[in-house]
Amino acid sequence: MTPMASAVNQESEPRCFQFKSARASLNELILTTSDTELLKPQLAAHAAKVPMLFNNMPVILNCQQQETAPDVATLKTLISLCRELSLVPVGLKTNPDSSAELCTALQLADFSHQRRASHSNDDETPKQAQAEAPPAVSPPPAAKVVTTPVRSGQQIYARDTDLIILAPVSAGAEIMADGHIHVYAPLRGRAMAGVNGNTDARIFCQSMEAELISIAGYFKTSEDLHTECWQQPIQALLRGSRLDTVSL
Repeated sequence: MTPMASAVNQESEPRCFQFKSARASLNELILTTSDTELLKPQLAAHAAKVPMLFNNMPVILNCQQQETAPDVATLKTLISLCRELSLVPVGLKTNPDSSAELCTALQLADFSHQRRASHSNDDETPKQAQAEAPPAVSPPPAAKVVTTPVRSGQQIYARDTDLIILAPVSAGAEIMADGHIHVYAPLRGRAMAGVNGNTDARIFCQSMEAELISIAGYFKTSEDLHTECWQQPIQALLRGSRLDTVSL
């Protein structure tokens, strides 16, 4: 068969795959030590508190706060510990100078290189800066507004915008937004704001009764919320890497 005939046959066959952009929320497991003897009991205790989160949850191993960057052998031990506790490591954050080699050896995605906004040179003239200014961007989409109760098992996602809910959110429901979440009623179930990594996102509700709240991957469970702000009107926000709740 000639190459041209082969190409024609391939074009006539139905496409067997497609790529689709997906907004998936990935949690980071930020490790300050590689000592599995210390990690194992603490992680196991946390898994016992929130077993639904440790049920094959994909995570990024963040080793950037460790004093010494781990090697392949150490990371393999950490990965084995995660899998033992039903976590599924899918990516790695470590020293960017060595991350590519480590991720290749471990078959993990490399999340070590942070995208940074470019800045103009100090000697750039105002005319040059104006010429290179980015084009004006269109305004963000309007907030997604939900006026009916969110039932158990229901999932609502506000892509690239805020989510406003004017009715109760039931236990077992899941609400997500790339921006802020506002619930003008009791909030039960799970609420995840800033799922695209927006650390400025916040969660507001009239009565905090959630199973879990999360902002940009940092989360608190009902056990934490019971001791802080249960059945109170609150806002939740990130302060550094700490998720705080503040009474309204």
